[in-house]
Amino acid sequence: MKDLLTTASSIIIILFCVSLLLLGETRPSESGGSELLINDSAEFQAAKHPHASTILFSRVQSVKLKKGVLMFVSLDEDGLKEHFFLIRDKNVVLIKKNAGDMPPNSIKFDDDGYNTLLVTIPNTFDIDLMDAMTATF
Repeated sequence: MKDLLTTASSIIIILFCVSLLLLGETRPSESGGSELLINDSAEFQAAKHPHASTILFSRVQSVKLKKGVLMFVSLDEDGLKEHFFLIRDKNVVLIKKNAGDMPPNSIKFDDDGYNTLLVTIPNTFDIDLMDAMTATF
């Protein structure tokens, strides 16, 4: 009886191993698995991080960049309001471009959630980012 049980269990284990080998021989390209992985990766990269946020300062009057500090003045209900933002020693990308997708006289702060901040300054403000960031203290 003991020999019959060990033989039966051995046969079951061998059949299980053979079935795993046969299933493992199918290639992902034949079954479309690689396409699914590529699609999942693209969706993950295109999705926004849960902590991503955007702040738009509108009605900005002036912008200056001096000694690694972005200074700008905006018009508020209470009057003029000064804003100071430290650029140095942070993962900040300064972007100066046409304000086609933004209201005129505005500055946009995009936090992507991955410890990088994109600061978009429209061309309406006369500021040279390269000169301001490479100036010595």
